[in-house]
Amino acid sequence: MAQKKAEGKIRHIGFSYHDDADMLDRILTDHPETELVQLQLNYIDWENESVQSRKCYEVCVKHGVQVTVIEPLKGGALVRLPEVAANILKEANPDAGNASWGIRFAASLDQVMVVLSGMSDLEQVEDNISYMKDFHPLTEGERETIAKTVQIIGDSIAIPCTACRYCTSGCPKKIAIPEYFSLYNNQKQFGLLAGLATTYGNLTATHGKPEDCIGCKQCENHCPQHLPIVENLKLVAEAFQM
Repeated sequence: MAQKKAEGKIRHIGFSYHDDADMLDRILTDHPETELVQLQLNYIDWENESVQSRKCYEVCVKHGVQVTVIEPLKGGALVRLPEVAANILKEANPDAGNASWGIRFAASLDQVMVVLSGMSDLEQVEDNISYMKDFHPLTEGERETIAKTVQIIGDSIAIPCTACRYCTSGCPKKIAIPEYFSLYNNQKQFGLLAGLATTYGNLTATHGKPEDCIGCKQCENHCPQHLPIVENLKLVAEAFQM
C-alpha cells in the first residue's frame, strides 16, 4: 500500500475495523502509516461494550487517525425507534427525522471525516442532503436529548449483560455468551434486522450455538450480574431459529 501511495495510485492508507479497542491500539501503534479507520459508530453503540464505538474512536483520536463511519443508523434501527424514544426526538425538533439525529451524532465528532449512510430510495437521499448540505453539529441540548433516548432504549434491554466476559473462559462449548445476548437485546428492541441474522450466523460458524449449552452453569457461577444465563441462552436460540 505504501508503494501504491508513493506511485500516486492511492491517496490514503486505511482499513475497516470490527474488533475491540485494545487490538486497534496495537495495530495503530505498529502501523503509524495508517491514515484512516472505518468504524461502526452510532449513538446506541457508543457505550456498548461489545461494539466499543467510543473506545475505538478514542484510540483513533489518540493516534491522530481520521475516522469514516459505517452503520450510523445501526442498519435502520435508529430510524425504526420505539415510539416513546421517537417521541422524545420529535418533541425536541418536530422537523427533524429520526435518521438526522443518528447521522448528525456521528458527523459531529471532530475526528470523523465522512459518514456513510445507506439509502434505499430518493426520499432518503433528499432527507440526508437537507441537513448535511448546511451541516450544524449537535448542540449540548441535542446531546442531552439523545442521551434521554438512549436511556429509554436501554431501559427496554431484555438481558442486562455488561459484556464483562467472565462467563466465557471456562465454557466447555465455547459459546459467545455476551455476543449472543447483545444480538438478542437488539432483536427485542428493533426487530430481527437482516444484519443481526447475518452476525448470528457468523457467530454460530465460529463458536458454540446457544442450543449447545449443556447447563453446567459454570458461567452463572462467574457472572457478577447473577444472570440466569442458561435460561437466557434458550431464549436466544428460540429467537434466532433459522
